Amino acid sequence: MSWDRVRRRHQLVHAVLDDIAATGRPEVPSGLAGEVVAEFGGFAEFLCDVQRRWYRSFDARLDALLEESPKDMRDAVVRTWHELAAAMPSARFLLDEHDGHPALAELDEHHRRVLHAATGVDLDLVRSARPAVRAPAAPWRWARPPSVAPRRPPYGPFRRMSRRTSW
Repeated sequence: MSWDRVRRRHQLVHAVLDDIAATGRPEVPSGLAGEVVAEFGGFAEFLCDVQRRWYRSFDARLDALLEESPKDMRDAVVRTWHELAAAMPSARFLLDEHDGHPALAELDEHHRRVLHAATGVDLDLVRSARPAVRAPAAPWRWARPPSVAPRRPPYGPFRRMSRRTSW
């Protein structure tokens, strides 16, 4: 596959996904349908390409996750899946809407086996589960709480520096 063809496919996938984001319809727009057929050979091959892109992104994130060795692997994998779904919403929407498509079955099955072997987590469980909701971390505050009395100005060699209003 030449660089020009890879670039055309990349641009076409992004054009379709941008249209899906704008319209909310998980289908190839009529204006791009001819280009999709000419470039990919049909809708099934286009779906497979979007699916490969999705799993490639997920696997890269999963690789980083496995290097961290989280204590709760299931929760970490589910969170990674949903973070990627938030980062690539149009691709996930398109794939979810065409979940039963026969062209997607082979790669789904392969990824199910690989994910289970690497993490012990089932792909169906990851898809259906919601990530654990964690309380947001308290913001780091440099200021002292109001109950603490202000400190007296420093004495000695640091006194001049404390009077300075701007650096």
